[in-house]
Amino acid sequence: MTKLADLLVIEDVAVKQAAMKKWFMPYTDDVDVDGLEEEALTVLVNLSSHHKGDQCKDWLDKVRAKHHLSDSENIESSLAELKWFHSHNLKFPDCRVREQRLIAKPLPTDEVFISGRSLEPSLGWAHNSAYYRHVLWLLNPFRWQSKSTNVLALVREGQPIWLALLQEFGLEVKSLVALQKAINAQVPDSAFPTSVSPYSKQMRFPSGDDYVSITPVVNHSLQQELEVRARDKNSKLSFVTSSLPNSASIGSLCGSLGGFMKVMNYPLEIKPAPQGTLAASRSKTGHYLDDYQVTNYQVCQVLNRMIGAEPLKTKKQRDKARSVQSKLLRKQIALWMLPLIELRDRADLTPSEQLLEHDDPLAHDFLTLPEVELKSLATQFNHRLHYAFQENKFTHKFAYHPRLLQVVKAQIVWVLSQLSKPSTSDETVQSEQYIYLSSMRVQDAVAMSCPYLCGAPSLTAIWGFMHHYQRELNRLIGSDSPFEFSSFSFFIRSEDIQFTAKLTEPNSVVTKRTVSNAKRSTIRSERLADLEIDMVIRVNGSERLSDYLSELKATLPTAFAGGYLFQPQISAEVNWLTTFSSRSELFHTIKGAPACGRWLYPSEQQPSNFDELEEKIVDDSDNIPVSLGYHLLEKPTVRANSITEHHAYAENALGIAKRVNPIEVRFSGRGHYFERAFWSLESSGETILIKNYRN
Repeated sequence: MTKLADLLVIEDVAVKQAAMKKWFMPYTDDVDVDGLEEEALTVLVNLSSHHKGDQCKDWLDKVRAKHHLSDSENIESSLAELKWFHSHNLKFPDCRVREQRLIAKPLPTDEVFISGRSLEPSLGWAHNSAYYRHVLWLLNPFRWQSKSTNVLALVREGQPIWLALLQEFGLEVKSLVALQKAINAQVPDSAFPTSVSPYSKQMRFPSGDDYVSITPVVNHSLQQELEVRARDKNSKLSFVTSSLPNSASIGSLCGSLGGFMKVMNYPLEIKPAPQGTLAASRSKTGHYLDDYQVTNYQVCQVLNRMIGAEPLKTKKQRDKARSVQSKLLRKQIALWMLPLIELRDRADLTPSEQLLEHDDPLAHDFLTLPEVELKSLATQFNHRLHYAFQENKFTHKFAYHPRLLQVVKAQIVWVLSQLSKPSTSDETVQSEQYIYLSSMRVQDAVAMSCPYLCGAPSLTAIWGFMHHYQRELNRLIGSDSPFEFSSFSFFIRSEDIQFTAKLTEPNSVVTKRTVSNAKRSTIRSERLADLEIDMVIRVNGSERLSDYLSELKATLPTAFAGGYLFQPQISAEVNWLTTFSSRSELFHTIKGAPACGRWLYPSEQQPSNFDELEEKIVDDSDNIPVSLGYHLLEKPTVRANSITEHHAYAENALGIAKRVNPIEVRFSGRGHYFERAFWSLESSGETILIKNYRN
């Protein structure tokens, strides 16, 4: 924790000035001012007095600070801005929202996720940028008596030390009383707008037999926490900077940063692998197996630990580590064998692979033997794996290592046993069918799923795409028993996020009531993603989906997560829309998804705060933060300008999802996939979340 006393002893004047300003800004951790209350107030007041026409050259100039507080005009300007203090910023990111503010706490709920309820509430300000400086001395936080606070809170509490200090600095008793009354009157515990601004977003979600509209708003405390963590050297979270124009008009936090705000950065990191086919691998290396999967750096680390390079103290630790390492090795062995597994799966070989002659005896046996006899190849695969170790300069020391002989063969036997398992009879699920969209291209999808996070597309946006699809299909076919699209499973083949800006359409004129040029709204830079995806949609209905293939293709929405959805290129010759009534047939199709892609699974355990989020991401790199939905700030109510009868303000709920390798999906089995891979909407009076589908 930084203490004001440490800043005061800095000898270099320029460094001291910069440090003083930095540590009294909302984007840094609170500075401890115990015992130095007078100096702290001096700095805060001088921050408010500093402006272009009269710059402050010494933040510790008490004469200047007292002059500022003794001027009634300055106090009146500060009092006038109290009514624009907020807990949630309605002007972020669009400063055209005007004459509105929001003070609220999220509704109580038992659901586990990260939202403003995870943090101590704090206030920000958003109004006319010309008055930005007048609120700094009241709002900027610091630590006093082991608690995060600010002058506004201390005046409201009536802390004698601070009230006496303010009077000493020239604030008259009359002005001080007026300040206390204004704070109590204009900064209530709860305040909601009476109407929805035309510049505020609204989203519709099902609610009973009707829809409710939600306006998402950013939580000031949560944004402030991210700024602090982004500057914390001990934080393991990954961040990227977003840029916003007219920063002082957006709010006090954004203004203090010049519009350069931090958001968590967790892209899916999935790149296409056009050279990953068996034909390409065979041509390049002469092998049927992907040796890289068992000779890369990650595997070397695992094997090193397995031979005792990093000994652990207790047997319990050793057993746990051995179990984890064995599973990692098993996964890599499965990926090593994947080219042959995929080749065996294919009923119709591609032309390039039909030309291959299976001159490798092991490959020939694997491709021709019945499934039940695959385990007989364990010894041959074991020799081939150790040969791969031997041929690589980084792994040659692991070949036939006495501590690895048994465990390596055990993992090979496990993989072959899974492949040898006979297919179980299909589970009959009454009226349940599936739509499989394959190799769909998405362009310019919004990569920032919420104002706090850049990475995977918004889950609510994906659900919205599915729900829109359902509405359009039912409207077209006009059936008496409409289809219900209940949940979806999501696979990403590739992702490419770009930082760019789109030219907006002219939407107003330069001068009203005269002939003048049209002008565009402010151009704002965005992070947009180009994706290639697969999507499985679970459908409930009494009629057969296969009877409506042309309607399914005709009604497929083109809007997807803020971008545009396109079918695969014709030259790819992909059957991009298929329907299934059998789980076995669907799983047989999706289990062969390319190894370079990842399924996005709901996580069973969700974090409730940022410390837990950081821990889960560090423990498993396949865990990534996602926007799970919304935490309501109020019960839906009637509000002017709402697109539905009832409207509510809500803040984003953050959680984690798990990136799952297709080989893990294959070996986990059909039941695991249909139980764990699907997302659906779950609404309550307090939350609207996209969660694991529950029958």
